[in-house]
Amino acid sequence: MNRSAYSFLLLAVACSGNELPTDMIAAAKDVMRSHEEFAAAGDLEGVLSNAANDIVLLTAGVELVEGKDSFRDFYEGLLALGSWQFDHDYGGADVLGDAVVLHGVARGTLTPPEGEPSSFANNFVLVLRSQPDGSLKVWRVAFAPAGDE
Repeated sequence: MNRSAYSFLLLAVACSGNELPTDMIAAAKDVMRSHEEFAAAGDLEGVLSNAANDIVLLTAGVELVEGKDSFRDFYEGLLALGSWQFDHDYGGADVLGDAVVLHGVARGTLTPPEGEPSSFANNFVLVLRSQPDGSLKVWRVAFAPAGDE
């Protein structure tokens, strides 16, 4: 193989190795945008469609949430509090094998059925894992108040 062909091959391999994580990170952020939309619409089934069957959620003041049924109960309680509007401000993202780790701050408002909107900010770490069908689902979640609201 001549030198220019070898250089091109190395460049192609290097570039293709960088594309996969970027694609996985973009796909994970798409899942989270979908989650934001489902939560804003009060669509529990939509929220659950983005969750892995073996999801685990950790948050202050709540018993560890393990599995999709427990996650359903937890999120049903959140949606009953009122109308949620929020987005995720990503501080970083990493690809680890078949998973994407996102972290940052989720900011938004909660408007109770008979009340005024209140703002919130939660630090979060999310792990989305590739499923057998190739989709990414929320697999692990940890969040806590950010302290900046």
